[in-house]
Amino acid sequence: MMSVVSGADMIQDLPAWYGEQGVVPEYDHRDPEKEKFVSHPVDVLTHDSLLYQVMGADTVSGVPSWHRQAVGSVDGTRLLVTAQAVTGGKPIIEAVERPDKKFCLGLQFHPEVAVRKHLDKEEDAKEFMDYDKAMNVFKALLEAGKGVDHE
Repeated sequence: MMSVVSGADMIQDLPAWYGEQGVVPEYDHRDPEKEKFVSHPVDVLTHDSLLYQVMGADTVSGVPSWHRQAVGSVDGTRLLVTAQAVTGGKPIIEAVERPDKKFCLGLQFHPEVAVRKHLDKEEDAKEFMDYDKAMNVFKALLEAGKGVDHE
């Protein structure tokens, strides 16, 4: 949503886009049966990013993914790409930020799903990012909101 509002170009259909790129989709981003979340790694591109501060890692393994669309380009916007996943040799944007704002982080993946999977002790929880790493996103958001006048 943040990318759309900011004027970023979007890839409307990842499987079709992959086909246009000559890549057979590996379904790293969405289960083709649309029954469950899939997991894949995300590479954090810069240590100067909010995402790196939150995750504390160059790679975040097992991010929960369920998307058919993706950000194609942030050219001409104030957004900075701070994470990507590479599928079939093609990078897909996984996180964007507005570095000129206190806390403006857009994620293509779903840390809330990892939290739920671990709390509910779901059978496949070990395939997804660990509980603490997923919770870091929400803790950082709460911390950023402290002391903000909400009137």
